[in-house]
Amino acid sequence: MIDIVLCASGSDEVRIVHDLATERHPAARVVRRCADLAETLAVTAAGIGDVVLIDVTVRGLGRDVLSAMIRDAAVVGMRPADASENTSLGLRHMVPAEAPVDEILAAVEAAVLGEPEDTEAWVQEAQFAEPGAMGRLLAVWGPVGAPGRSTTAVNLAAEAAAAGRETILVDADTYGPAQSQMLGVLDEAPGLVAAARAHDRDTLDEETMDSLLPQVQPRLRLLSGIGVPGRWAELRRTTLDGVWGALARCGELVIADVAAVLDEDEELSYDTAAPQRNAAAISAIEAADAVIAVVAADPVSITRLLREQARLEELGVRELHVVVNRVGAPVPGERLRELIGSRLPMASLTLLPDDPVACRSAAWDGALLSETASRSALRRGLRDLAASPAVQGEDPATASPTAPAEPARRSR
Repeated sequence: MIDIVLCASGSDEVRIVHDLATERHPAARVVRRCADLAETLAVTAAGIGDVVLIDVTVRGLGRDVLSAMIRDAAVVGMRPADASENTSLGLRHMVPAEAPVDEILAAVEAAVLGEPEDTEAWVQEAQFAEPGAMGRLLAVWGPVGAPGRSTTAVNLAAEAAAAGRETILVDADTYGPAQSQMLGVLDEAPGLVAAARAHDRDTLDEETMDSLLPQVQPRLRLLSGIGVPGRWAELRRTTLDGVWGALARCGELVIADVAAVLDEDEELSYDTAAPQRNAAAISAIEAADAVIAVVAADPVSITRLLREQARLEELGVRELHVVVNRVGAPVPGERLRELIGSRLPMASLTLLPDDPVACRSAAWDGALLSETASRSALRRGLRDLAASPAVQGEDPATASPTAPAEPARRSR
């Protein structure tokens, strides 16, 4: 006997319950009729029912909620006649709400008796009308201590766009979002939150994505961050995992600026599913084709980077490129190469010179280094990095390495 938890409304609910009762189907029964989504989640969490039969248009339903529900029971979606045919929320088993009860029971049996849903792989990418080639996704990360992640990310994106690549810059830092200010974008809207919500509701199509990606430079578009760090809870792993795929379909290169902390400590505070404080950074790194680790040229920052090696391996980083930022005269470049290269497996290492004057000027003007200090050694180093295999996606083993920019000699 299959126990069904039903969450529907109106005539569909009455008809299904009536047909199951009067036609005496021995294989299934309705054990709970839920009035709303909250009751359905509570019932499944309590272990009641083998399968949830739910209207996909019920208020509040999305991929994130369904991922929690699938952990406790099989799920079959019912699509009303007035709903779009594309509204499936990634569910494997869907039936029309007006379908005969025998057809509904066939879907219920397939969901219960078939292979269980893989909650990790269940969240699918947004389905565009004509899926295209996937762009390269880079996560710009670095240890705590402000080594220059945001400055590196925004200027790398700008240099890649100036070189002719359609580039998308994503502000996925949930501790200190700053890309809108660095680019001088005054009317800031939480674009990443809006994209996550649209994906959660299965409405993240090409038109919606285009509206969330304003062009800030030729061939450079921005997906703004959460605005204030307090909105971090609105970014869920199940929705973000799909947003990265949707972004990769919109541009040749996607550069995500992420926060430093990569801990998953929610299980220490909650005994149920809970939002992850560092979901954006972890999701971006796991989905990235390569990670650019930005570290300051000082022993504290380098030590923090080396201590994160095990965590990066846990997240499955396939290609790691290290950028040593703020390299000055006291420490020679070869010593930094030997220090980091002998302890950390990586695809490449780049040295960027220290130029605080140019960085401060760009920050106050809300401009790029190419606009305020186009001839500086730092800008040249970032331009060379944007043209290197780390960003372009060539095979680091076969591509010729790009010579790093040497620190500029400062005159009195």
